[in-house]
Formats: sequence, C-alpha cells, structure tokens
Amino acid sequence: MRRMLLLIAIVLLAACSRGPDQQALENDLRQRLQQAFPGDKLSLVALHRRGSADDAHDAPGEDRLLVYFDAELRVEHDLDFGSWDSPGVASLVSVLGAGPRGLRGIESGGNRQGDRLLAHGSLIYQQRDGAWQAVVPQGFSAPRAPQTSSTVTPREALVQAIGTALNLSHGGTGGAERKVISEELERSLTNIQGRLGRLQNGYPLAGGPESGQYSSFAQAMSLALREHGLNILPLTTEGGLENLRLLQEGEVVLALSQSDMAHLAVSGAGPFAERGLDHNLRALASLYPEPVHVLVRADSDLHDIAALRGKRVSLGTPNSASRATAIAVLSAHNLQPQDLALAADFSLQQALAELRDGRLDALIQVIGSPADSIRAASEDVPLRLLPLADEAIARLQGERPGSYAYQLPAASYPGQDQALSTLAVSSLLLSNQQLTNHEVELLLSQLFASHREWLQYGSVQGGQLSPENAMRGLGVPLHEGAEKTIRQLRSAAQPDGRPAR
Repeated sequence: MRRMLLLIAIVLLAACSRGPDQQALENDLRQRLQQAFPGDKLSLVALHRRGSADDAHDAPGEDRLLVYFDAELRVEHDLDFGSWDSPGVASLVSVLGAGPRGLRGIESGGNRQGDRLLAHGSLIYQQRDGAWQAVVPQGFSAPRAPQTSSTVTPREALVQAIGTALNLSHGGTGGAERKVISEELERSLTNIQGRLGRLQNGYPLAGGPESGQYSSFAQAMSLALREHGLNILPLTTEGGLENLRLLQEGEVVLALSQSDMAHLAVSGAGPFAERGLDHNLRALASLYPEPVHVLVRADSDLHDIAALRGKRVSLGTPNSASRATAIAVLSAHNLQPQDLALAADFSLQQALAELRDGRLDALIQVIGSPADSIRAASEDVPLRLLPLADEAIARLQGERPGSYAYQLPAASYPGQDQALSTLAVSSLLLSNQQLTNHEVELLLSQLFASHREWLQYGSVQGGQLSPENAMRGLGVPLHEGAEKTIRQLRSAAQPDGRPAR
C-alpha cells in the first residue's frame, strides 16, 4: 500500500511539474494583460501555479497541457470593467482563462487604483520543438455538442403519451406530428410556469435557450435579487422573438430581447407585422451590448462579409432574433440568403461543431461577448472574427433603430489582437405598463446596486451593467418609473461617476 501511494504521488508530481516553469508562466500572463489593457492599467502582483493536466481535446500528434494558476492583480489606474467601449470584464476573463466565478474583486460601478483582483485561471500550452508555447486561455462553461442517447427524457415521454392519447400511430408519432406536439407542449408549459409564478407573487422572466447568454443572465439576476426578497422566475425559451410574444400575450411580466427586435415589435414591423403596433411595450433598462459575431476558422481565406457569397453559412435558428439581424447584416452587404450555397438554421453550438468539422464556412450570431460557446470552441480549432464594412454599419444604423456601431475590444476572444468593427444591439430588460412605478424602482435599484459582483452569480454580461449605459440603444419607450429611477441612480454617483463606497 505504501509503495502504491508513493507511486501515485510520484505520478502526480510529475504531471504537475510538466509544462512551462514559473517564470515563463508569469511572462506569458503579463504579456496578455498588457495586450488587453495597454498602459499598465493592471499589474501582476503574485502568481501561484496550481498544477497541470493533459488537454483532452488535443489533436493526434499534439502535446497540449492545461496549466492552472491563482493570480493576484493590482488596479494601477481607475478602471471600469463594465465599460462598453473599452476593454473590460470580457477581455479580462478571456486573458485569464477564468470562469465567471473564478474572478473576484470586480465591482459594479468601477474599480479604483489600488484595488486587488483575485483570479483562478488557466492557459493552454503546446509543446513545439522541445519548448512549451502558450496557445490560448482555457475556455469556461464549455458546452459541448449534444451527445445522442437512448434514454427517454420526461419531455419525450410526455410527447409520446400525448401522441397515444390523440390516437396517433401505434408505432409512435411521426416527425411532423411530434414537432407539433412538442411546440404546443413547450408553449403550454411556459404558460403554466408564468401563471404559477404570478400566483406566487413573483416576476416570470422570459430568458432564452438553456445554454445561451440570456439564460445565464436570467439565472444570475434571479440569484442576485432573491437575496433582497425579489422572486424572479427565469423561463427557458427560444429567445428574443418568443420572449416578446410571451410579453405581449401576458404570459410573463419581464423579458429579455434585442433592442432592434423590440423596436420592430413597437412599430408592428417585420415579424410583428400581423400583430400590429405594440403600444404597451416598455424598456426598463439597457443591460449590455450584443455584438454581431461573424466567425470563420482562423485558416479560412475569407476576410470580409462580401466573400460569403456562395459559401455555407449558419444564420441562426428559425424565428430567432439573432437570425433576423443576421439576414439584415447580409442585406447591408448586398447579399441575400439565396446568394449563399447554404443558409443553415443551426443553433450556435451546432454551428460551431459544423464549422470545426469543415461542413460550414462561417456563422453569424448576435450574442453578448465573450460568448461561452465561442470561447470553448476556440480550444478545439482557432477561430477568427470578420469585421463589418463601415458603409454597411452606417446603413444598418439608419434602417434598424436600436442598433449602433461597436468596437469589440481587443482580447475579447483568444487570438483577437485588435478591436473589431461590427454592429451591436442592446440586450434590453422589457416589460409593459402593468408594472407600477414602485415595482420598477425596486427592481432597478437592486439590479444596478453598486459593488454587486455579478461574476459570482455566473454572468460575465452582468458585469457590464451600469446606470450610465442603461438608456443606451433602447429603440422603444422607457417605462416612466425606469426613467426616474435611472436618473436617480446616476445622480447618486459621485462627481467622478462612481458610486460612493
């Protein structure tokens, strides 16, 4: 037994000692911090290596290693990590290879000189010519492509039971019938959840797909506000378009959606033409930017949007807000879906897998950055973002209220050395006039409470919340109670724009 324990200890020690030494690790991290935050805004105070492990995703013939570390950083100049227009929390978590909960000390409202940040991070190294070279930071919250399984889920069993009750085919329902049942079942369950939430004096919130950024933020919002007696009930939905429908039909009292889609709902245009104008829709706040991501493999010969003609491109899932914006982006570059060799309707996770395996040339997705799935996919294959043409951005701003020109900060994603010109919309927290001014004031005062550490609730996007940006890129009327509350939150700040400590 003693020999076995000694052997295990030797093996573990050997694994931990592989890879770059302490000095090389420190140099690599300092270089990345300087690239993302130039001008010595952040300094590395201490770094402790916490072991290493073989990278399970390395390609045949590669020797890649995950190196874990704990780091202490010092803020050398006042720095607002929630800024939309300069490197912030998105760049920091990407540089450090840290998960949202692996970073402590980021404060809502901004950090000041002398503040200390603690991070549990990781870098991926690859051995080349006998030396270890840093490749990319490790991704976080890495959802992988769904695996097929023969296990019948409760939802599938319910679909089968409904098929039986409707006297459909004895051998099980066909694909079309199952799709109808599943869609109606999803709608019914969402309605039930919404009604039960109101019975419990809570606030049903239409979030998004389970692995998406909307869902992550909705869950974080629920956790953060629950501590202060506010019961937010996040619902899993198809995304922004369905969320607006649920809000219009009174099935929820809060919803997340893109600012350009919300404007179309108010105007009764686009996918809302049949419904007509929505006079009751109100914005409570603009939360964080959602840039347009046009992704290709790093080794692709594609370098601009015009080059997508005749290519295989995923535009996003049917009836999603992101897909509608993606088609508008193509149009602004004088392209239509029929100009593509393939206009796929994959989810982001599916599209990333297809891009990795060479079955897609590009994908377009509107999502808060850094997107967990994109970060995770960059571990398997290097990716690159395409810029939007300046004239297309100007055209889109004029045609789609709620959208605006945006520079995606450098280092938001691995390998992104420079800021990227793109278009962004705002992620809006929406409601209608059934919420009273008092309810809105209570919600927003807690949502924008100073020094709340959103990363500890699992949301990078939450770290970008700021009263200063809460009216930015709205595209829809602001709730009367929201306008009053946001102005009060702004005026409560000190002259330098940061809340008093």
